Amino acid sequence: MATMITDECINCGACEPECPNTAIYQGGIQFDGLDGAKHDALSNEIFYIVPEKCTECVGFYDHEACAAVCPVDCCVPNPAIPETDAALFARAKELHPEQAFPADYPSRFKKADGGEAAAGNGAAATAAGAAAPAVAAAAPARAAAPAALPMGKVEKKISAPLAKPVRRAAPFTGELPLAWEDVVGIVAREGATGSGGVGMRAFVALAQPLLGALPASTKARLEAAFNDKRVFSAAGSTGLNMLVHLIVAPILAVAFAVAVLGRSLYTMEVFPWFFWTSVAISLEAIWRLRDAVIFAKPTEEVKWRGAIYGPLLMPLVLPILGRTETSRKVGAVAAEGYYAKEAAYDEKTERERRYGEIYTFDERPSGYYLRLELPRRIPPSGVKEELGLGEEMPDYELDLSLASGWFQVHGKVVDERLRTVAATAPAFPPDFTTRIPLGQRCVGFVHRYRDKVLEVILVKASAAARLPRMADAA
Repeated sequence: MATMITDECINCGACEPECPNTAIYQGGIQFDGLDGAKHDALSNEIFYIVPEKCTECVGFYDHEACAAVCPVDCCVPNPAIPETDAALFARAKELHPEQAFPADYPSRFKKADGGEAAAGNGAAATAAGAAAPAVAAAAPARAAAPAALPMGKVEKKISAPLAKPVRRAAPFTGELPLAWEDVVGIVAREGATGSGGVGMRAFVALAQPLLGALPASTKARLEAAFNDKRVFSAAGSTGLNMLVHLIVAPILAVAFAVAVLGRSLYTMEVFPWFFWTSVAISLEAIWRLRDAVIFAKPTEEVKWRGAIYGPLLMPLVLPILGRTETSRKVGAVAAEGYYAKEAAYDEKTERERRYGEIYTFDERPSGYYLRLELPRRIPPSGVKEELGLGEEMPDYELDLSLASGWFQVHGKVVDERLRTVAATAPAFPPDFTTRIPLGQRCVGFVHRYRDKVLEVILVKASAAARLPRMADAA
């Protein structure tokens, strides 16, 4: 009988490396048939044994190796596939043509029958009476035989493709019967809005040469709050601020030398004041831009530092931030710590993606714009390596809904093997739900998903009349 694995299997994996014929496979893993082709798994939940590759360890052991190591005794002979010692030994020679089996090859049938079995390598079977002494005499040799025999070839495990989410035919709850392109021009391309309106935006734009002295973190908040580089840009305001310093500071130094110290404006007495002030301002600019000038970092990684008097401007800026930041929500993530790429550490940003926490949610005059990032990599896990799942995270199955002043995104891992990984890997929930409150009533939304990024545009009720083919209904 070929050996089988019953439903009591706990997926411990102890049996797989013991098989000399590579006949045992993890559930869901394709197996190599005798025809050289790949075949679908015989089980998707537990380890399984391919019957045509199982020899019940005849030729290698006098017992079934898988059964010997199984902690729950679920590796048992299959009563539906009865086979003889001779048939199993012939299969062993077929599976291992390079193997030279001894005449007294190990077999559990010999052990069970007290020594009666078919002879190996084409020799005729001996009589039971004559075989008994020979078996007893050869027992020590048989006990040592497995150590001298190779265990057969080792096949590389090939995982079946990860399951893909089912494409939703019906619209999500609250979704508009419009294409993304029909709505994107109405909401997504507008700048974020706060309660300050046009007057505040004009003030901030004109004050950029002064606001560029603010600390880098404050400038980043201003840029994110307005979401329009024509109004405020951290890089642009910093550059304007340093340019103003380079022009104004030498003039003020010369004026001080003339008005206070009595130096003559038309002599070389004022030159040192002009020269050394210009040098000091240039060095200050280089220090503020050291990420780009000294360390040659790319623009997106440069920290746009402020001037020494920048903190004194905070009372001017905090009221602006208080009114504009209400229009933007950002999913928080802890600062990345030290990790080595060759080690099995998980980036914090990728971890928070699995919780649905990496997103931006901007309010616009006509609606809201949501951009949510989804996981890109399967987290480090011994189970992942065992299943051979690779690194790329498949798409989540998404459910979007708009109701009662909230917008909700629910993500779900659909492949059962990935859900198994989620049960063992830290910070890997198989599902997540992100709920975002809406300040104003919305008539519906459209969405787009590409490259692990979900984009959603929610249209305010006040802008419903601008929607194509919906003006009459509004």
